[in-house]
Amino acid sequence: MMTPTSSGLKFPDLDTSKRGYWAPVFLSPILGSPERFVIAVAVVSDSGFHIEQANQMRRLTCLYGRDAETALFAAEVALEELHISLAERGKAALVEGAIVFSGVTLGSISEGEARSLERLGKTWMSALSSLYRFNPNPLENELDERNDVSSIDHLPTLVLDHVFNIDPIVANKFSEEIRSNRRRRSSSAIAGISIDFNGSRLVANLATLQSSATALAVDRIKRKMFDLKVRRDKDGGLLEARDHEIILFTPPLDIAFINEKQTDRIDDALGSLREQSTNEGLGFLALGAVHDIGGRIIKSESSHALST
Repeated sequence: MMTPTSSGLKFPDLDTSKRGYWAPVFLSPILGSPERFVIAVAVVSDSGFHIEQANQMRRLTCLYGRDAETALFAAEVALEELHISLAERGKAALVEGAIVFSGVTLGSISEGEARSLERLGKTWMSALSSLYRFNPNPLENELDERNDVSSIDHLPTLVLDHVFNIDPIVANKFSEEIRSNRRRRSSSAIAGISIDFNGSRLVANLATLQSSATALAVDRIKRKMFDLKVRRDKDGGLLEARDHEIILFTPPLDIAFINEKQTDRIDDALGSLREQSTNEGLGFLALGAVHDIGGRIIKSESSHALST
């Protein structure tokens, strides 16, 4: 299996320059439109690979507003899939067009040489993408990543948009952070707990279980479950009990870009998370469509309104 190049910025000497193959990754925010943006450059050689991603993706939000959320979500998932494909198949992943996701495509393959595969990716991203800023300062690069809207789970915002179109009153019960489309701070910086939806009948946190980087997703989901448990314990003294539920978006397991290994990882993760939610006394729901998640939320609040 191939391994990614180091993320360090120390450049090797010229006589150790690396030759590799690279291809741009295109995002089309409007399906059916020829408009597209370069969101990454994928570089691969016999010894490793590197994906240089756009670090100014928030510019799409300036252009498209909330309509950018779906495209950003597609880009996030597609680049994770590309990472897995490059690790498993190297150059063949570029040749075969590893990305199979609406609005995200691979461009033509070219050959290049630079002091490192990372530098090759940075060079071409600087030349090709309006969503990228080359910055040699590691600290500033880290800050860019923290402020990049593509680095967060966009599921809560997508569900909010769906619910708002059907029932604005229910939509108003999403957290203020989600409703104002602000990036949520890291959990280590929050003194209290984080709840996505706080309704009359249902309290829910929403999260995506990716088919790649599953371990990281599981860790994030468990933190959201812990917040739900704390909220549930605080609700213990209320006269009317509310359901406390973790709701996951999981990709359909029979689509082309999910392989058998990824399917097994998702199944294992779902089993582990379901068991933990049961042990904690929390509801657990895994659905494969945003409108199904939105429908669950609307139904919970609508049934409560009819009974009061």
